Amino acid sequence: MKFRFLFFLFLSHCLFSQNTIELPIDDIKSQDSILKIEKYILNKEHDSAIAMIEKIKKSSYVNALYRIASNNNPTYIDYTKLINSLTKNPKLSYQSVSDYINLNVEKPTDTKKIDLDYVKIKVNQISKLRDDISIESASKIQEALDNYINAFNGNNDDVKKAKIYSSTHQIVLYIIQQDIEKGKKLCLENFDEAKKLNDNELMITSLYYLCDFLVLEGKLNEYIEKCELSLELEKSLTEHSPYYIGTLVHIIDAYIYKGGEDEKVKLLLKELYNDKGSSQQSYSLYAKYLGTIDLESKDANDIFDLFKVNDIIGFSKLTSKLGEQTLNPNDQYQLIREISQTLENHNYLKEAIYFKDQTVVQIKKIYSQDLASSLASYKVNQAEKEKNLSVAHEKERTNLYIIIATLVGFLFLISAWAYFKKKKQSEVLKEKNRTIEVALKEKELLVKEVHHRVKNNFQIVSSLLELQTNNIEDKKALQLIEDGQNRLRSMAIIHQKLYQNKDGLIDFNDYITLLVKELTSLYDSDKKIEIHIDINKIFFDIDTAIPLGLIINELVTNAYKYAFKEEEGKLNISIDKSEEYHTLKVYDNGTGLNTKTNFDSIKTTGLRLVKRLVKQIHGNIEYKNRSGAYFVITFKDTKSRKTVN
Repeated sequence: MKFRFLFFLFLSHCLFSQNTIELPIDDIKSQDSILKIEKYILNKEHDSAIAMIEKIKKSSYVNALYRIASNNNPTYIDYTKLINSLTKNPKLSYQSVSDYINLNVEKPTDTKKIDLDYVKIKVNQISKLRDDISIESASKIQEALDNYINAFNGNNDDVKKAKIYSSTHQIVLYIIQQDIEKGKKLCLENFDEAKKLNDNELMITSLYYLCDFLVLEGKLNEYIEKCELSLELEKSLTEHSPYYIGTLVHIIDAYIYKGGEDEKVKLLLKELYNDKGSSQQSYSLYAKYLGTIDLESKDANDIFDLFKVNDIIGFSKLTSKLGEQTLNPNDQYQLIREISQTLENHNYLKEAIYFKDQTVVQIKKIYSQDLASSLASYKVNQAEKEKNLSVAHEKERTNLYIIIATLVGFLFLISAWAYFKKKKQSEVLKEKNRTIEVALKEKELLVKEVHHRVKNNFQIVSSLLELQTNNIEDKKALQLIEDGQNRLRSMAIIHQKLYQNKDGLIDFNDYITLLVKELTSLYDSDKKIEIHIDINKIFFDIDTAIPLGLIINELVTNAYKYAFKEEEGKLNISIDKSEEYHTLKVYDNGTGLNTKTNFDSIKTTGLRLVKRLVKQIHGNIEYKNRSGAYFVITFKDTKSRKTVN
């Protein structure tokens, strides 16, 4: 339970650490026009931006866009509005926004007075780079910002405020490193300094990050106390701070976790639900709260009335559907995870397992999107480098031909010049090749890191499932969750192998050996099981390895669970390769399936999954009872499947 609380707070910290500004847009047509204007400005097509600005209704934001497009003394506040709007555009990568900031938002020229608006822009840039790109990129901007701030007199109040803003990067690094002592010390120093400066927003900022360390320490009551203090300070501001919604989410979750604070929970949930632009953040908290109260109570019925549904099933279906339309993938994962837990708490086990399966689907979706984006970016960069290199070579050859044609009468001089020119070109090409090799190694490291993170994500989900088994007494539900853990473990091992290999292929003999070893440890007993694996020099990529690994996981799991009734047993796994097909054979000397049962009509979850996975790799499955269960599966690898398609 404590882990779920920590995990939720970590997600909400990532979600609410950025400033957001509501744009004064009257209708969808104006919004589309503003998106086009922003794109023109980002691409430096300022004339087109100005022409479109003249055709739409004016507002403070539109006026800011005009000052930027026309270069008519735009302020840092103008740039802040544009940058925040660009950041919220899901079609733009933050790297392009960061590049725009670096090229257009220049450091102030005034060396006597620090500019806090400029500092805030850079602090938000650092935060987004750290969360979305890399800590290294963020740290480079942080170093430049520190140099700017340190050039001013440290006794000046605005300089003190700038240092507090700037220190948030170091605080987040302390959170990542779980260095509680240093992190808390810096947060408390910032709070005391902000209090002396009578800056309530900076006090709220300090409290927000301090709460992360209180969670790490497990100090729930003190955590709630600091959240309440933050909300009290919010009342003194003309506009809510960037941390207002995050603090609301934190304290609601804390009260639900603590229990006994229903009135406060209901009041704060209503406040979050009614906040414009943030009501969707209340869905998972409502789901979590419903898991702690009687579904026949007035409080539960009030929630059902609010969402215009009749019961918990209707609530679950509606909010998960709304979440798909309004939430980002991480928020949607959190929502369906809470729905599953609530349904389980109220003994809706079938529905709970359905939503639990959806969390796995959601994680795979997040992984697929991240990996596809990373690989697409890598391919584009490589194509651009190859194109630029080709153009450079073509220009060099053209210049060489012109020189030879012009100086044909000076053969000796040309020969000497060509010799030195060629030598120089060789050095340049060597340098370019070294640059390309470095870039390739960086991209290989990126792909490895993606597989490493995916493996860790699967392990996190497996750990969550393991924690939740403690509260499940229904043996069937418990078995389904344990089977889910085995499947996650199978996929995690694949990503571990991809992380360890350079060529993106998996040695399937090593993989199956490790997988069977894992399963053997789970079903360890006094029985002696003779295991024989015959997979010689066969390698698969991820598109074949994952479904094939899951198939073997299911068949071996079934063997351990049902086949070996005697003191000794045999388990054979082999893969043979032909020109068109691969053949997987899995045999155990157990009792086999019921001979009266038609294999094609079997409805068990594991074997149904096997059948679907076999179809996914364009294969066929055949079952025979040869003094035990004997499965023969013919399938095609990725290359063969693409040829058929």
